[in-house]
Amino acid sequence: MDSVWCLVLLLAFSVATNASPVTVQECPLQPLGQGQGVKVLYSTSRVPSGCVSQGAPEADQEVHILYLQYGFGSGVSQLHLNISAAEGNNTQPRKVVFVVGANSFSFLTVHAEDLPLTFIYNSENIFLNVDDKETNRTKLPSFASGEELLMWAKLNYGGVSSFTSVESPQRIHFQVGKEIGTSVDCVPETDFDAGQYFEMEVISSEIKSCPHPSKHPGKEAHILWLHQGNQDSGTQAVELNMNVTCDKGDPFKELNVALVLKSRQSLLWNIGSVPHSVQFLASGKYSLKQMKTGEINGITLPDSKEDLIREVHNRGFDFIASYTEIPSANRITIEVVRCAEQPAVTISLPPSSPAHDTTEETVGLLNIVKPWKCLENTVEVALAKQYLRPLNDPITAVTLRDPLCMAQDNTTHFVLRSFLGDCSTVVEKGIHVQNELILTLASQQQVTVPFQCDLPEKLSVQLYPTSEFDLPSTTVEVNKVAYVQVSFRTADEKSSLQLQECSLKTTGKMSLPLIHNGVSAGSSVEVLNSPYNPTGTKIHRFRFMYEAEDGGWSSLSATLVCRVFLNHHDPSSFESSLEVKLKNPNFPLHNQGLGLGTVGGITFGAFLIGVLLTAALWYIYSHTRPLAKMQPVSANPPASESSSTNHSIGSTQSTPCSTSSVA
Repeated sequence: MDSVWCLVLLLAFSVATNASPVTVQECPLQPLGQGQGVKVLYSTSRVPSGCVSQGAPEADQEVHILYLQYGFGSGVSQLHLNISAAEGNNTQPRKVVFVVGANSFSFLTVHAEDLPLTFIYNSENIFLNVDDKETNRTKLPSFASGEELLMWAKLNYGGVSSFTSVESPQRIHFQVGKEIGTSVDCVPETDFDAGQYFEMEVISSEIKSCPHPSKHPGKEAHILWLHQGNQDSGTQAVELNMNVTCDKGDPFKELNVALVLKSRQSLLWNIGSVPHSVQFLASGKYSLKQMKTGEINGITLPDSKEDLIREVHNRGFDFIASYTEIPSANRITIEVVRCAEQPAVTISLPPSSPAHDTTEETVGLLNIVKPWKCLENTVEVALAKQYLRPLNDPITAVTLRDPLCMAQDNTTHFVLRSFLGDCSTVVEKGIHVQNELILTLASQQQVTVPFQCDLPEKLSVQLYPTSEFDLPSTTVEVNKVAYVQVSFRTADEKSSLQLQECSLKTTGKMSLPLIHNGVSAGSSVEVLNSPYNPTGTKIHRFRFMYEAEDGGWSSLSATLVCRVFLNHHDPSSFESSLEVKLKNPNFPLHNQGLGLGTVGGITFGAFLIGVLLTAALWYIYSHTRPLAKMQPVSANPPASESSSTNHSIGSTQSTPCSTSSVA
């Protein structure tokens, strides 16, 4: 069967090259409009300007300069940058610095694994989204050209490893970690081959078409002119594929296609998947990979655009569905949208309306910026207005699905915060949060952007008094079983959770091990079966019994501490704790020591008693002290006193001052 198809293809080629000429009118090429269903993609390592050198003086550091150029009026530019380490490089990974500049507003999404990266860029015209959360980022001043950017990097780092200036890339594959240059200085060269470290994928923006009134439904031609540089020595091979698809329904299978491949004579076209009815006009040589035909000699094609179109018209193909010139390529893919239920020629389809274009552009922009973020109990939206500048129809208001939940306009951002239970927010599997942004444009059109974000990963430790695990508690009773549940919330359903360590630590030096290396650490601890949980939460359970020393407590409070290991794309450990109270019903309260409140009360009472006692003593003293002046004693005793007594006293007393005796 394959040989029969091969024969059909060769006969078709013969028919294409020997068809009688027809008289046609001149057909001016026009830019391909939207809705005409043709896309040309190609991969290449040749860039408009670039160079390599020994790099920065620091041996453990690479500095790469990447300058992005996009055509004026191209709208929002998007680029995916895939960074990988060189194969076979077992040395310690170097620190890699990427200095990125752009001539227009660009959205740069970076994918890299286990590489220490630093990005330096101008946040005024570049939005950077890096999947590695450990990646360092530094802001860069604005430069008018790639050469200015290169000069700045040389002054700051003493040298660079590579400089690459590219035009309209969609995806870049960049390899780091190997020596790519030996020269001391990096001097840019035009039409530079960066194949040893770089390859980019481009969607051509230069596609043109040539509709014709006498076109036949189901019969169209696609012209590719590959301007591969003559400096390449020997035969170079280019892979070519053509796919016919349909957005809704089945693709048109009887499409009569002429594929015109113009190149230098030494180039080999390796043709892969193509429609069965394709006819070839090719320069140089070509081979059909599916048929394993080997190399087939092509023909000599004209060297001007007008003569190429005339050649195609003379072979019976009035409809030039696409005409594309490509500077250099390793692989080329032509994608054609043709549906079976419609005429094969879809050029007559009306272009998309401005409102539809605005909607698609706005939705695409929001899905790149992703201004939404899930926190522990809330959803936050912070949409920077600088990222909205490329939109033709500006955004004037932002709400969630509930129109009452409106974002505030603070001149630089649209900011909104709502709790998970508000604003019609839906939470699936306990972690996936869903809602919609409703954007009101200046034209009063509303654009709906559904979004989803995941709640942050969280480890929780909970204590329960019963095996039902229904009512959480914070009290541990002596000689009574307590139940512990360790749960981890994660959106990574393929990850596995290992319970490593758990212990009960009191405020003193005492620590009771409960779990060690995933198993019980004592006879009073039992690991329980983990229940099935349909949500994104992973659960481990165990129970234990605590016995107090000498029937009492060494402390009235303790901390239950657990540590787990999450095995997923980024294996890591997490630790969480729970403050608990220790309770012993059989231990009298007064033997449990004096609390801070009791000690404070006693101290205040003693102080008050002292003050009152001092006041009482002062009162007693002030009312019982002697009089200031005493009354004098009378010299003559009363008459009732005995004279003999006085005489006796006088005769027996003497003083040093006495000069005479009493008579």
